[in-house]
Amino acid sequence: MQYATGQKMKVGDEVVADGMRGLIVCDFDSREFAEGYKTWDMPTTEILGGGTLSSGVMIETAEAGLIHYVDGIGVIDHVPSRIR
Repeated sequence: MQYATGQKMKVGDEVVADGMRGLIVCDFDSREFAEGYKTWDMPTTEILGGGTLSSGVMIETAEAGLIHYVDGIGVIDHVPSRIR
């Protein structure tokens, strides 16, 4: 996935997703996972509520916990390192 700027989203990026600060912990498009999330690499396993984790990113937020975003859903802005 990409930010509106065209920059590629990466595991470890600090973001603001739908107004909530968070950290990208899984990138299902490129199969990259933060430490502690490597077991989430299961693109064919159906998850609770239906669907699979085969695309998009997982963002860990303090307000809502883990949120799965797919391309075109939600607003995700990168927090540049100089603002962190």
